[in-house]
Amino acid sequence: MVPRRLDSARTQAQAPEIAMNCRCELAVVWHEQEGPLARVCARHMLGSEDTWVPYPLHLQEASGQVSSLHAAMDPQGNIQVVWCLGEPGAYQVYTSGYWAAEATWDLQATPLGLPSPRPLFPQLAMNRAGTGLAVWSTEGEPEGDGLVACHYDPGSRSWSDRPTAVAPGRAAHLRLALDARGNAIVLWVEAASGGQQQLRASHLDGLSIEWTPVAPLAVGPDIRWPQVGLDGHGRAHAVWRQEAAGRMKLYAKRCSQGQWDPQRTLLVDDVGQSQAHALSTNEQGHALVVWLQDQGDQSLVCARRFDGQAWGARPVLLGAPSHREVQTPGAMLSPGDQIGVIWRQGDPQHGAILTAVGQA
Repeated sequence: MVPRRLDSARTQAQAPEIAMNCRCELAVVWHEQEGPLARVCARHMLGSEDTWVPYPLHLQEASGQVSSLHAAMDPQGNIQVVWCLGEPGAYQVYTSGYWAAEATWDLQATPLGLPSPRPLFPQLAMNRAGTGLAVWSTEGEPEGDGLVACHYDPGSRSWSDRPTAVAPGRAAHLRLALDARGNAIVLWVEAASGGQQQLRASHLDGLSIEWTPVAPLAVGPDIRWPQVGLDGHGRAHAVWRQEAAGRMKLYAKRCSQGQWDPQRTLLVDDVGQSQAHALSTNEQGHALVVWLQDQGDQSLVCARRFDGQAWGARPVLLGAPSHREVQTPGAMLSPGDQIGVIWRQGDPQHGAILTAVGQA
């Protein structure tokens, strides 16, 4: 696996995200900030030729700051991107799409929902039929506290005009997954009494289009960054960080037919001061977790894979240890167990986006 650079040398790329489909076609999105101006950028492969388009494309360029950015791709190579852009007092969720048949992006970004006085953090999921789901948490006026969702219909190439309610309350660290039948799971962290936090979940039935909250998956003083993935048989994986015995640990839990296992699985006993991890689940129920690991003065990018029965006994090191800062890893595991991993390496002024592709 040979890392390569995808952004241009003059930019200050931030928060890269990777999307990959079952044909191993890839797309990468990120945002750039130059003074008051923000750019949302994308770069993708040309079909299955394993050749990237020559230059990044600007999906949006406007004053303000980007608070969340995500991308997804269907088996035909169509891409959806969602983000929030705005300034204090006026923030808006936007989306943009790429159509593989015409090899074109939307001419301009499409707003979703209502403007918000506070930053919004939308999350995006897309299934193999091209159906999309965007979920974000609102706080205060005009929509009140709660989670809301918009659906994308590939037939009409349009998003729902009005968001639907998912669950009440104030949510943090929101994540979601969507399967081929339109079923979805949303995970989030919610404050509880006594200084505790709860890892909460809500399930969407693809037939009735109804959301159903479930019992908390975890309770503790410090729960962070949950990730969730659905396979093609009604099963799911969840991964999160939680403080225990003075150390930050990485846990996993499985769900089958709407029921979560009572026990969690410890993946990493101590992730140190690293700040991120990523999860991807394929149709067969295999899963891949990638995380950053600090070891002395070195930064490592590590991975563990679930083969359908159990998690691998030991982590796998991706690339060589680096003395440079590593940030924002992303991972994608295809139905054929092809792996795509992305991360940012280097300080804010002299960083680069690196990718690695391989076979499990």
